[in-house]
Amino acid sequence: RRLRPMTAADLPSLPASCARCTFWEASLSDLATPADHVDRQEMKAEWAEVVTRHWGYCGVMAFADDQPIGHLTLAPAMYVPRLGAFATTPVGPDAAVVMSAHVAPELRGKGIGKQLVQSAAGLVARRDIRALEAVGTYQDGPSCMLPIGWLEAVGFEVVRPHPITPRLRMDLQNAVRWRPGLGAAWHRLTDLVRQPQSPEPATYTHRE
Repeated sequence: RRLRPMTAADLPSLPASCARCTFWEASLSDLATPADHVDRQEMKAEWAEVVTRHWGYCGVMAFADDQPIGHLTLAPAMYVPRLGAFATTPVGPDAAVVMSAHVAPELRGKGIGKQLVQSAAGLVARRDIRALEAVGTYQDGPSCMLPIGWLEAVGFEVVRPHPITPRLRMDLQNAVRWRPGLGAAWHRLTDLVRQPQSPEPATYTHRE
């Protein structure tokens, strides 16, 4: 099993439904546009390109025998337009946002999701970022949002309660002390990250 940072170039290897999903990447005004007027896959690719240029990566991927078996998307809050739709936001100014995670169905329950989160934490800990945050959901069934039970199982805690979509946080300074896996993930990934030459502007606007 191998984990590495995910970049825009990895989008074609994601499950088709994930490569097209723009739940977090689209603003409410984008979602109001008729579906036949928007190429969601292209919108996702553009988002991934922007975040990759800004950070050097847009998430983490897991592989087994060079086959992708899971991924997690991650970005600064300014590149997650949908956050503004939730009453439990904004996220903390010191946090990066975990947007989504997916593990191959036949491999779920084997700790891969936790490894993805640990690796994401290892990546952002080397920046001026002190926490991971996520808006989760209590609702059951298929969703583009991460379930609360899963987020809590991998180390997040509710910091802004809500009956349906609370906001959760993993404080990295505290987590590294009692989760050795975070430190190991950091060292595994440090040499794999391409640092961008210059940052993107502080705002992200979709193409017209």
